[in-house]
Amino acid sequence: MIIGLIKSVLKSLELFLELKNKRFYLEMMEDHRNRERKLTQEIEELRNKGDSNSQIQADFLVDTLIKERKQFKKLQELYEKNTKGIELPSPVDTSE
Repeated sequence: MIIGLIKSVLKSLELFLELKNKRFYLEMMEDHRNRERKLTQEIEELRNKGDSNSQIQADFLVDTLIKERKQFKKLQELYEKNTKGIELPSPVDTSE
């Protein structure tokens, strides 16, 4: 009886932690999407201005966007590697 109770508690804890992991992953994806959208919008606004200073700033933001995508890709790969066997939400498409 007590062993069954312990098993039940451990299984509940495992399921809770798995759910918490999935939530973290979804929040991480959403944060990345928001940062990517913001950078893309800033780049477009600067490019539309047309002056050379704005172009330089836009180029800098493009570099930042590229770094952001690479960093997210690494985090995503690391997370997926450490959650083998757990069904994860579909990854973010960073090819925009």
